[in-house]
Amino acid sequence: MRRPVAKPPLSGVVLAGGRAGRLSGRDKTKLQFGEETLLERTLKVLEPLCDEKLISSNTLNNYPGCRIVPDRIQNQGPLGALHSCLLAARNPDLIIVATDMPFITTAALGQLRQAPPEFDVVIPRSPDGMQPLAALYRKSCLNAIDRQLKQNNFKIRSFFREVQVKVVECLNFPEIYHKHIFLNINSPADLEKAHDLYQANKLKV
Repeated sequence: MRRPVAKPPLSGVVLAGGRAGRLSGRDKTKLQFGEETLLERTLKVLEPLCDEKLISSNTLNNYPGCRIVPDRIQNQGPLGALHSCLLAARNPDLIIVATDMPFITTAALGQLRQAPPEFDVVIPRSPDGMQPLAALYRKSCLNAIDRQLKQNNFKIRSFFREVQVKVVECLNFPEIYHKHIFLNINSPADLEKAHDLYQANKLKV
């Protein structure tokens, strides 16, 4: 009997923030797409890549097969959540993905692993700009992130100038990064667009 191929030492994090004000306070993780919630969908995307799955949340108490990582200090935004998850992860490499990207894929996140190990951050850049909430970060970023948090600078890209950053140009990989892959749901209009794309079978989830 062949042994199953061991997963690489990689931690995956779903950023499952609180209720969204522009969505009338609805919990994004519970939004339904097909037969899955957004949280279920995002965890399924991470499953083939990661041997550890974390959920960054200040409201969830538990979730099967995952560790819940609350913010060490609240109200520091995604940068504070990233800092908390890097500290909590058992692996040196960590992929984070926001739970409100219904069309993100395993291939899109897996492509980030192809970068040489000397880079501290591997981040995709689409025609809409860099995508820091669907990127790979290493524990080597921790000191730089900590300095920014202590200065109350909570922009997630605030520490990039202090570390080695590899930008993955999405236009170079059209077979992996389609134009809606980083669509995120921040408003009712975004939600309607995502459902329209799904119902029209233009994109698979």
